[in-house]
Amino acid sequence: MAEYSVATTKDKLSSLIDKALAGEEVIITRHGKPTVELRMIAGEPKSVRTREEWMDWLRQRRVTRRVGAMDSLTLIRQMREEGEH
Repeated sequence: MAEYSVATTKDKLSSLIDKALAGEEVIITRHGKPTVELRMIAGEPKSVRTREEWMDWLRQRRVTRRVGAMDSLTLIRQMREEGEH
């Protein structure tokens, strides 16, 4: 169980929320006395992904552009020729 003062909580709220979501017990104290418990609302503790895990997730879902068989100049010429018929 980790305890944090109100002043520390103000500065580190985002990271303390991440800790609570990861299943850690976070207690906020006022004048040295435990006052509030920060915890996940419901469900199982969720793992917090690291930057590298997010990058791997993005890499796996990246859509690569298909390079066409012809360049833009050839495509325009072909479109012009088709328009003449």
